[in-house]
Amino acid sequence: MLTNQILTEQIKEEAEQCREELIQFRRELHQHPELSMEEYKTSHKIAEKLRCLKGMEVITGAAGGTGVIGILKGTKGPGKTVLLRADIDALPIEEKTGLPYASETAGVMHACGHDGHAAWLLGSAMILSKLRSHFPGNVEFVFQPGEENGLGGKKMVEEDHILENPAVDAVFAAHAWPEAAAGELHVAKRCAFGYPGSFEIQVTGRGGHGSWPHECVDPIAVANQIYSGLQQIVSRRLPETAPRVLSVCTIHSGPQDKRNIIPDCCTMTGTLRADKLEVMEQMEDDIKRIAQGIAAANGAFARVTTGHGRAVINSPDAVLFCLQSAAGILGKEHVKLDTKPHLGGEDFSEYVSRVPGAYVYAGIATEKNNGTFGLHSSNFMLEESMIPKMAAVFAQFAVDFLEKGGF
Repeated sequence: MLTNQILTEQIKEEAEQCREELIQFRRELHQHPELSMEEYKTSHKIAEKLRCLKGMEVITGAAGGTGVIGILKGTKGPGKTVLLRADIDALPIEEKTGLPYASETAGVMHACGHDGHAAWLLGSAMILSKLRSHFPGNVEFVFQPGEENGLGGKKMVEEDHILENPAVDAVFAAHAWPEAAAGELHVAKRCAFGYPGSFEIQVTGRGGHGSWPHECVDPIAVANQIYSGLQQIVSRRLPETAPRVLSVCTIHSGPQDKRNIIPDCCTMTGTLRADKLEVMEQMEDDIKRIAQGIAAANGAFARVTTGHGRAVINSPDAVLFCLQSAAGILGKEHVKLDTKPHLGGEDFSEYVSRVPGAYVYAGIATEKNNGTFGLHSSNFMLEESMIPKMAAVFAQFAVDFLEKGGF
């Protein structure tokens, strides 16, 4: 804890007072989920709530239409600016939780906890709007659309310039985390989310009748060899200590209603993950070399395309700051350093690659639900008691950073 105990107690008290409102707000979002870049009703509800807060400047229409930004100025004088971010989009998943407030939109669900993220960021705005006299500088609340399709963060940073005017000095975000116990906050020591990559390999051979395969160059057979060759990248080409993932996720070739035709082409696609850029680049190079080499050896041709995004790498100073600051709200015993690299993808990378900051994990596992679901699961279950707690944690992050004037 970096600020005085009296202010911390005020933050916790304010969080408790808005508990029911935040939980109800989260349930409304959960009941009416919207997909990436289509969060019109969601953003409208958020903006309505923000406009009710004293001292809050509200900006709508960001990221092409559905992003919402709130800017709150402390009245203790000028100072630095801290940005708190929540993602607000849902997923194309049919909900199977059986909750009384389950999704009413067929095939769409908040299966990643973004409804909770939006609720606790709103809670932090409600808390801080009442405590403006206790901190200098500015707090920027960013409700970002399009995290799941990777478009929202880039648009808000590069098109809406949310890291400028005022210039942002620190950024923070959090994710509901099924691997952590409810009531706990885990802080990634370095890699909160890895470099997300993808690849496509299109093998072109020579099609023909299945009865005369010797007259063809079978792209399916070649793709099968390439598939086997790709597995050696992670098992033989990279150090055993290098966190990495290479998964072939789709293979398509020929029309499904024709069983006697060898097709001309076979296409496979997949995902790549790593916690270091050099590992990602080596995997991309090896995929091209292996695929093109095997194809050429069989008289076929392989066209390979790869690409990757940024990783969410926490700033060392921000990690220590979060551990100390969150302890004031949750207790030191409930705030833990997570030393494992996590290889999922998250477009908060657009923020933290430009400004120092950290991404943290809010525990939602209970004795009843532990191990029964993961992120993007049709039975994803948010532990709602974490909403006011995370609202208080975010508020504490803001006042601690602004009072101290940095990390």
